[in-house]
Amino acid sequence: MENNKKRGNLGRNIFVSLVVAILLVAIASVAFVLATEGVHQFKRDSSKIEAIDKDAALKTGESKEYNEKNTDGTLTSVEVAEKVKPSVVAVVTYNGNSVYGEGSGVVMSKTNDGFTYIITCAHIVSTKGVTAVIELEDGTQFNATVIGYDSRTDIAVLRIKTTKLKVAEFGDSSVLKVGEPIYAVGNPGGTAFYGSFTGGYVSAIDRPTTTSSSAYSMECIQHDAAINPGNSGGALVNSFGQVVGINSSKIAAEEYEGMGFAIPISVAKEIVDDILANGYVVNRAKLGIQYLPANQNQTYNMIVKMKNLPAGSIIIAEIDKDGALAGTDAVAGDLIVAVNGKSLDKVEVLLKVIEKSNVGDKLKLSIVHINDDYSIEEFEITVTLVEDRGFQREQRENENNFKNPFSP
Repeated sequence: MENNKKRGNLGRNIFVSLVVAILLVAIASVAFVLATEGVHQFKRDSSKIEAIDKDAALKTGESKEYNEKNTDGTLTSVEVAEKVKPSVVAVVTYNGNSVYGEGSGVVMSKTNDGFTYIITCAHIVSTKGVTAVIELEDGTQFNATVIGYDSRTDIAVLRIKTTKLKVAEFGDSSVLKVGEPIYAVGNPGGTAFYGSFTGGYVSAIDRPTTTSSSAYSMECIQHDAAINPGNSGGALVNSFGQVVGINSSKIAAEEYEGMGFAIPISVAKEIVDDILANGYVVNRAKLGIQYLPANQNQTYNMIVKMKNLPAGSIIIAEIDKDGALAGTDAVAGDLIVAVNGKSLDKVEVLLKVIEKSNVGDKLKLSIVHINDDYSIEEFEITVTLVEDRGFQREQRENENNFKNPFSP
């Protein structure tokens, strides 16, 4: 097909600026930032992992509901800090010998075969080519294996070869109340401020948020305990010293203050169960592309306005070789402007359709190709959604030479 030979020319011409934009721009209507250092990359498919000891599961303790008129069983803030801080560690990622990013993690379980499992945020460890290390307050480090992660909920599970760490007590996030005291434990700014402890209140329950990590909406615990870059993956704790959330993001803008968001443990537990069993969340559909909203790139934004295309049109930055668009007429640099006949007035239109779809469902996408002279060609493709199986990466083995769970 003659058009295929032309497609992608403009995309290649501005690809460098597009890649930079992907790394720097938050895909959200309000600017949420991830409370970590480093940048997010998209997932790669993984092979199945070996069987995981059932003791690795995240186990929740007694459901304890806060009552300010009856504080029996609640701890002072000092007691909460003393109980939880030993269970919060630093997650440091390396690109070669250089530190790439720093975040936090919570010790969730230990197994009889000598391993400790840690829950953290996916955006800390998901960048292709980096290796993860768990660091303790005294500087001791353990090379970590990434068992799996889920970018939509921003949850990841790591494993290290030791049983000397203290497992956190996890609570019931479903009984939290607005106005209830809450505490955050983590490493804002990285290991230089290891184990920082801050306090605040639950501001809202089930607050819909969309972060730059995945651009998918999820319901989080909103709170005003201070969190900063490096707090991601750290603990949000109730007055009983139970971890009820995993801190993930905050709104970073001059006009906003004290708006942090944590992934509820009730959500995290379901994701962890799937990751431990499969290395990824089963039956989750994806297109298999890397993308950027057109309005986040100067050239594409101009074209969208000039050609009167939908405001939420997205740029196909890269097509995964096993993705739904592989083998179609669509190429990197093209725009997706509609799904199933519905214009992308917002990016979320496409994301919500995918989120509600199953693996194997078919979508009709309207694609716009931009020629070198800025003329456009519009065509439709029908694609079959594929399963999002997480990622595949080179993973350094630790000093104990345990098996890489993603090796063939």
